[in-house]
Amino acid sequence: MSYAGETGPYVSGSLGLSQPSDTDITGTGINTSLDSDLGYGYALALGNAFGNGVRAEVEVNYRDSSVDSIGSASGAGDISGLGVMFNGYYDFNMDSAWTPYVGAGVGRARISYDGVSPVGGSRINDGDSVFAYQAIGGVSYKLNDQANMFSEYRYFGTEDPSFRTASGVDVDAEYGEHRFMVGLRWFFDAPKPAPAPAPVPVAAPAPVAQPAPAPAPPPAPAPVAEVVSNYLVFFDWDKSDITEGARAIVAEAARNSRTAGISRIEATGHADRSGTDRYNLGLSQRRAQAIGAELVRQGVPAENIVLQWKGERDPLVVTDDGVREPQNRRVEIVFN
Repeated sequence: MSYAGETGPYVSGSLGLSQPSDTDITGTGINTSLDSDLGYGYALALGNAFGNGVRAEVEVNYRDSSVDSIGSASGAGDISGLGVMFNGYYDFNMDSAWTPYVGAGVGRARISYDGVSPVGGSRINDGDSVFAYQAIGGVSYKLNDQANMFSEYRYFGTEDPSFRTASGVDVDAEYGEHRFMVGLRWFFDAPKPAPAPAPVPVAAPAPVAQPAPAPAPPPAPAPVAEVVSNYLVFFDWDKSDITEGARAIVAEAARNSRTAGISRIEATGHADRSGTDRYNLGLSQRRAQAIGAELVRQGVPAENIVLQWKGERDPLVVTDDGVREPQNRRVEIVFN
């Protein structure tokens, strides 16, 4: 079954809590550790979702925290980081409004020490730009056709930045950070319904010469029962799985298409009105794809199958928005 997820460009913003890891600071005559208080962080991103679960984005992020202690002494000063990252994500299709995801990113970060002391009897007011990386895991919730709310955990790390103390001593430090974020993702475009296939032109038959009158034919054989050319396959609410009863209907359609020599089968997915337009369009697509896969499993050539999906736009039973009407959760199979 194919993935039917978010598609198109988006922007996102998030903010949350930042907890830097313990930091070792080393240099000539200096070997100490630094602990930071819980701070804050935020991020802004511009990205694109490709409809198959994959997303890519460019992100600007910032975090800031105060120094708690250095060695055994109380510390002073602030540590901040400004990063530009290129992130990749994979969204896991759960057939629901909830979507877990994982991601990773690489880029550059400017790590700044502002009045950090005491370090070797001096203080640090300096910064360094270094390679940065992050690992991401979270879950999003679809609010409507264009807005998703999300919550995520990030680990952000860099190569060791280098600083110079006010007394002129060069030191190396570490930087790592745990961050818990909440945010909003806004998609600019909603997916459009799949266009109906263009009709196949049929050439006019060549003229046939009239034969000479023939003798009366023998009695015609008994008429053959007409093959059914329309089938309805129904689904459980918010599902695209094929039940055993539905599988028997698809098997009957596959047999009859072979008996009648059908070369074109249309399978059109539909949904009821209990979800958003955007979500129902994706759900009807997954239902059509599930029926197409089952027809192929039953022996119908894939090139004979045309898949379409209409979301909630063409109900079998007209209802108000939000109604879970079982007869509208369907795929229509039509021989053409």
